[in-house]
Amino acid sequence: MKKAKISKKAKISEIFLSIQGEGLYTGVPQLFIRFYGCNLSCIFCDTNFDSCRIFTPDTLMDEIAQSKGPYHSISLTGGEPLLQADFIRDFLGKYKKSYKKLVYLETNGTLYRELSKVIDYMDIIAMDFKVPSSTRRASFWKEHEKFLKIAKRKKTFIKAVITRKTSSGDILRMVEITQKINKDIPIILQPVTASIDAKKPSAENLEHFRDILKKSTGRAAEVVPQIHKILGAR
Repeated sequence: MKKAKISKKAKISEIFLSIQGEGLYTGVPQLFIRFYGCNLSCIFCDTNFDSCRIFTPDTLMDEIAQSKGPYHSISLTGGEPLLQADFIRDFLGKYKKSYKKLVYLETNGTLYRELSKVIDYMDIIAMDFKVPSSTRRASFWKEHEKFLKIAKRKKTFIKAVITRKTSSGDILRMVEITQKINKDIPIILQPVTASIDAKKPSAENLEHFRDILKKSTGRAAEVVPQIHKILGAR
C-alpha cells in the first residue's frame, strides 16, 4: 500500500501587494510572499520576524487567489526564501499551472544547492551580494560564485548594499567574480538605509564605486536607494 504524500509546509510572515522598492524593477507592482527566517544576520537588516503563519502549497494558492489588484509578478522574499526550497518547488509547480505571472526571487545568494532545486521555476533573480566590509560579517565569495553559476540560466541582477565602511577592495572582488560568470550581469549599488549599526556612504564614495564598476565592466553603474522606504510604502 502506497504511503500518502505529505504536503510540505512553510513559515510565511506576510503576504501583501505593494511596489518593488529595490533594484532594476523599482516601482513595479508585485505580490510579496515574505518567508520567515534567514541564515544570515546582516547589521543593516530591516526585516522583523515577529510572527508567521504555516502554509501548505494548497493553502498558499488559496491565499493568493484572494489577492485583489493587478501585479506584474510574485516576489518570493524574506528573510531568505531558499531556506524553504522544497516547499517553494512544490508550490511553484502548482502556481505555474494556474498563473501566467513572473516569479521573482529575492535572495542573499548563498544557498546555491537550494537554488538548484527551484531554478527551473524562476524568471527573475535579484541577488544580494554580501560584501563583508558592508555586512561586517564573514565573506561569501565562494558561495556567491557558485550561486551565480546556477542563476545565470535566468534573468539575474545583483544588488550590493553600500555603507560608510564598504571598501574598494571588496567592490573590485565582487566585480571580478560576476564578470567571470557573466560579463553582462547588472550590478546595482544600494546605499544603506541608515541605522544605528550602518551609516550612509558619502556621495564621493558612491561616485568612486561607480567609477570602479564602469572601468571594470565598461558600463555605467546605477545607484538605486530603497525607494519604498523613501515613499513610506510597505
